[in-house]
Amino acid sequence: MSIEYKLCACPLDCYDVCSMKAEIIDGKATKLEGNKEHPITQGIICEKGRKHIERMYSPMRIKQPMKKENGGFVEISWDEALDTITSKLNHYIDNYGTQSIAQYNDGGAGGLLKNVENLFFDYLGNVTLFKGSLCWGAGIAAQQSDFGGVKGHTPEDILNANTIIIWGRNIAETNMHLVPFIREAREQGAKVVLIDPIKTATTAISDFHIQLKPGGDAAFALAAAKYMIENNSYDEDFVSDNTMGFNEIKVYTESLNYEDLFEICDSDIDSVKRFVGLLANKPAAIYIGYGVQRYNAGGVTVRAIDMLGALAGNIGISGGGINYANKIYGELINWQAVAPMVKPQHRYIAKAKLSTELAELDNPKVKAIFISRSNPAVQVPNSMGVVASINKVEFKVVLDYFMTDTAELADIVLPVTYFMEETDIIYSSMWNGCLFYNEKLVERYYQSKPEYEIYGLLADRMGISEFPKMNELQWINKLLGDVSRNDIDIEQLKADTYTFARGAKTIPWSDYKFKTASGKFEFIDALSLGKFMKNSKKDEDGYFRLLTVHARESLHSQHFMTSNVRQPEVYICKADAEHLNVNDKELVNLQNQFGSIIAEISISNKIQKGVLYMKEGWWFKNGGSVNALTSHEISDIGNQATYNECLLKIIKLGANNE
Repeated sequence: MSIEYKLCACPLDCYDVCSMKAEIIDGKATKLEGNKEHPITQGIICEKGRKHIERMYSPMRIKQPMKKENGGFVEISWDEALDTITSKLNHYIDNYGTQSIAQYNDGGAGGLLKNVENLFFDYLGNVTLFKGSLCWGAGIAAQQSDFGGVKGHTPEDILNANTIIIWGRNIAETNMHLVPFIREAREQGAKVVLIDPIKTATTAISDFHIQLKPGGDAAFALAAAKYMIENNSYDEDFVSDNTMGFNEIKVYTESLNYEDLFEICDSDIDSVKRFVGLLANKPAAIYIGYGVQRYNAGGVTVRAIDMLGALAGNIGISGGGINYANKIYGELINWQAVAPMVKPQHRYIAKAKLSTELAELDNPKVKAIFISRSNPAVQVPNSMGVVASINKVEFKVVLDYFMTDTAELADIVLPVTYFMEETDIIYSSMWNGCLFYNEKLVERYYQSKPEYEIYGLLADRMGISEFPKMNELQWINKLLGDVSRNDIDIEQLKADTYTFARGAKTIPWSDYKFKTASGKFEFIDALSLGKFMKNSKKDEDGYFRLLTVHARESLHSQHFMTSNVRQPEVYICKADAEHLNVNDKELVNLQNQFGSIIAEISISNKIQKGVLYMKEGWWFKNGGSVNALTSHEISDIGNQATYNECLLKIIKLGANNE
């Protein structure tokens, strides 16, 4: 019997990117546990990580290509699948042009080589792609405006903070490896402020919880800024030397009154005073979550929070920072070395608007769509509209491990390799600044293939001779060329399995040389703030605002595949439940202009009046996606999905819905 232990990294789209140790017995992975030697993840992995082996060897995995016939799926060979795809693509391109071909993907499976699929469509020509984000786009655009880039402090730097502000980020369940650092910081005397409309699990490690009204974050930030400026409690030296636009902010905040701001955010002056005092106790580290920017004013919200960090002078110092994401490696990956000579001019659809724009596009219409690393049928807003739009496309190809709700809509389904069945590079742009070399550990599941191989075979059939033909190691060496010039030795990376880039070990903006046009931190403009104030209004009577949160046990829809739950739960406060005369565990109908779902009432003390929350990720078999209720509109900047702009009514089953 042969037993080996090898390191690998979790490829889920997560802040933490855990380093893991796999036990391999006679060529089969039998156990997966955390790597205790890793300085950040320290031997701990979550429930999702522990399920990797179960998922990889699941009998529900797709074994070979599938083709839809007479409403069902039959197994076919790779040759037949690729020949069918090639024939369809050639037909559509010849008759309608390359823009009739669309590609949709997301971050459901991480890995550098997964992105080779994007390269194929660049070589194919001017196709239709999807821009923007379901996850973090507004916040990324906001920090690009303020800083000129999106950088975060290294995890251990939080130990130098006197105050830690967690703004709309449930780290206990979505960023668990930050928790030990915060606990250690608290033991050293740091105070932790949590700002969140829900009493999440993170409340237990906070000293002060500010429970704002959903969407009120920018108003609270403005109230804090107004107080700081009025009382000269901002860092005048930092503001004078390193920022642009302060005078405009000063004049604008003077024009505001606290009553209007507190009506929007449901807070008070005492909370503002206490918050400002803690923010001023430098260094103060701010950690912004992605929920705060899933509103119409998502960009304004993150820029308003950035504004507070700048006013307090908490930028560029150890123990400080405004941590939203940590985009270290993307700019170092050498995609230009493999790009086509002629840059394509793609046509774009906002991801959040898939439900409307995909079907509405004309001249030409989208005739074929490729979908990978995602399950848009349940993850994209207005999910019933998404399903209808995808169904209107004549030819649909889905690459996945399992027959998801989206794969069920396809004409061809192609099985792809799991991360332990391939060699790849894993990294995140969210928090953990570690770069991992994931060596192939086990043989491929039946006839599954990695994406770079699938698209290489398709390029051959399409006659795209310029498309690079390389194996995994050749791709990695080519794409990491620039990384090797940034103090990362590729061969040493392979030996050690992980490393840290030089950029990951610095305090962002410590030289105060920002990448904005002015070279300074640029405050948000008064016009944008004025639009926010003008458009902020009270939710309609009789409607509840629904927040969709991440489940501890699943990354989006991935781990609900085997769930036997018949309906999702909707959490409501006791006062609202009594007003509606609904009981705990009662089934109700949630409905609005986009659709309806049946959900089970769960009375909770974690939520405010007029607000509901549900876990996202449910498949149709579990009663329907929560995104049947969410809007397909996008945020002010960044083409961000506005999941939290969801208003609905609760209807008792059997009641007249008129």
